[in-house]
Amino acid sequence: MRIRRIFIFCLAISFFARETILAQGSYCRNLSFELGNFTNWTGYTWRYSQLVTSINSSPVQGIINRRQTIMSDTTAYDANTGYMLRKIPPGYKYSARLGDEILTGDINPRCWQQSLRYTMSVDSNNALLILKFALVLQYAIDHTSINEPRFKLTLYDSKGNLLPDCSNYDVYSSNKNVKGFKTYLPAGVRDPIEWRDWTTVGANLLKYVGQTITVEFMATDCTQRYHYGYAYFICECHPLYITVKYCASDTIAVLTAPEGFERYSWKNSSGIVVDTNQIYRIKMPLEKSTYSCTMTSATGCVVALQTTISKYIPKADFSNFMLDCKSNMVQFLNHSTKTLGSLTYNWNFYEGTNSNKESPAFAFKTSGIHKVTLNLGNPPSTCKDTLTRFIESFSPPLIGIKGDSTFCPGLKTTLKAFGADNYEWGSGELTDSIKVGSPGGKMWLVGYSTTGCVSDTAYKLITQDPDWKFIKRGDSIICGDAKIMLGASGANKYLWNGGSKKDSIIVSSPGIYYVNGTNSRGCVKTLSYNVMAYPLPETGFTFSPDAIDSRHNLLICKIPDEGNTEYSWDMGDGIQEKGPLVQHRYIHASNSILSYRISLNARTIYGCIDSSFQFLDVVPFIPNVFSPNNDGMNDLFMPGFDMEIVDRNGQRIFKGKTGWDGRHNGKSSDPDTYFYLILYNDSNNQTHQRKGYVTLVR
Repeated sequence: MRIRRIFIFCLAISFFARETILAQGSYCRNLSFELGNFTNWTGYTWRYSQLVTSINSSPVQGIINRRQTIMSDTTAYDANTGYMLRKIPPGYKYSARLGDEILTGDINPRCWQQSLRYTMSVDSNNALLILKFALVLQYAIDHTSINEPRFKLTLYDSKGNLLPDCSNYDVYSSNKNVKGFKTYLPAGVRDPIEWRDWTTVGANLLKYVGQTITVEFMATDCTQRYHYGYAYFICECHPLYITVKYCASDTIAVLTAPEGFERYSWKNSSGIVVDTNQIYRIKMPLEKSTYSCTMTSATGCVVALQTTISKYIPKADFSNFMLDCKSNMVQFLNHSTKTLGSLTYNWNFYEGTNSNKESPAFAFKTSGIHKVTLNLGNPPSTCKDTLTRFIESFSPPLIGIKGDSTFCPGLKTTLKAFGADNYEWGSGELTDSIKVGSPGGKMWLVGYSTTGCVSDTAYKLITQDPDWKFIKRGDSIICGDAKIMLGASGANKYLWNGGSKKDSIIVSSPGIYYVNGTNSRGCVKTLSYNVMAYPLPETGFTFSPDAIDSRHNLLICKIPDEGNTEYSWDMGDGIQEKGPLVQHRYIHASNSILSYRISLNARTIYGCIDSSFQFLDVVPFIPNVFSPNNDGMNDLFMPGFDMEIVDRNGQRIFKGKTGWDGRHNGKSSDPDTYFYLILYNDSNNQTHQRKGYVTLVR
């Protein structure tokens, strides 16, 4: 089987003003894979080996995984070139890859061959074909060139015949001496890689204007067993001429030859070479002077173009009219002029749609006033002009009323008309917006255009939102250094003046606080809190005497009266007293109680409350006579106290807390005078001792 052909290339030009991109889109759709797929491209795949002929097959049409692949990662580099080759050249979003490297699991032999074809009709708008390609071909020292991995670029006519064009390109991996190839040996691999970085070639298709041509890219593995070859490429098409930037106010003419050629040679009208760059700048050129440029591509193709220096002065101008009062369709009339060249048009209607027609008709999505811009191009120059105007469209069904149909109690809703130039409301206003603050049933308006068109009547039903409860919670008095909670209920959303969006906040400082509450319909109410701060009442009271006993049991308690304050006393014996000065008698004072807890609660008229307490000590009563005669009265001396009893000779006859029963060692003591030492603790846990004598009587 003979080896098939293929093309690889492209990346292209940012030709004179991006008007040429319009040509790309109109005449060469998806030639540069700008759609991110293979639309308008035809793929073929087959296998061919001279050693293993059993795998040989005929070409199968279609896009097959790994044989034809769209590259979309603009940051990716090819590993088989030591990460030196970008898979997508700068300035592009996509490229195509033909073929692939050998991966683990690939069947031996491989011997894949694959191609991509694009067919186009040639005219003056796409006579320059820009081809950009990069190659990765594995070299096998024991293969002849015909057996090696290969890349091929070929042009065909409509009958499939080879066009004898110098843009055709055919290279094997052993052509390492071909200009532009580099060698890389990946780690662990015996056979090196011959690779070519992105190369741009321009193909002159002027002699094929009126014909249909096909460009084919082909990449193949070797025809023995197991060496790979693949390529990346992009294409673009453009008009083939020298662009001139020599506009109305310019003093320098800028001549730009088409991109895609390796060498440029500019000559003046006398045939003298004046520059060798793609762009040639001429200061104060003579009108009508001619310049030519001879361009040579990387494949040796030569193209010669000529241009005449003249001022290009495009002037954008247009008018418009509505086709009728119903369709919202506006017809634009183009009155733009030029001095030389041709004109291109790009209308921007600012609704996501542009037009390249000379005098388009456009139906706007809405009625009313619209911004429209005409961008004028003037090829083969890059001179431009732009004109923006505000125009009116009109369609009765597109006239209407915007705004909320409900309003919150106490507020108003704003209604705004749209779609016409001026309006008349049912309420008599002639403005484009009105405010409504009471239920008015159906509001209506009529719209008018500047050309006398009248709309249908537009209606909007207006209602008032029902009232709703927004309730305060919490206190508004701060007592001392305390904190209080301020809250609200009844809303769906809350916003406090401090920024909180919760239904309650904690505050510790006086001031004005407010919260906005929003209900489910969007109505807003405000609650205000005037937080006041007051000191706590004084509760440091005094009492007299310091202690009482069962016989001297009257106590006086007092505190300075601050006014507007209520004082409540708990005297510790179950009795309550009121007022800043109290006199209280402990009628049940006995030796069984050694202290009373006296508590004071003070409450101001602002509700601030504080309290304090003190202990009143009770001094135990010690009788000087007791008679342990089992009559139930004074049978024990000072039970419950830590006590020691000695007789007049100093002999201890009792020690303990049970009280002395007048006995010693089980025998009744003689009537006499005895001496005691009694210990007890007061309310502050201070130990006191009492010494004295008691007379035992029988």
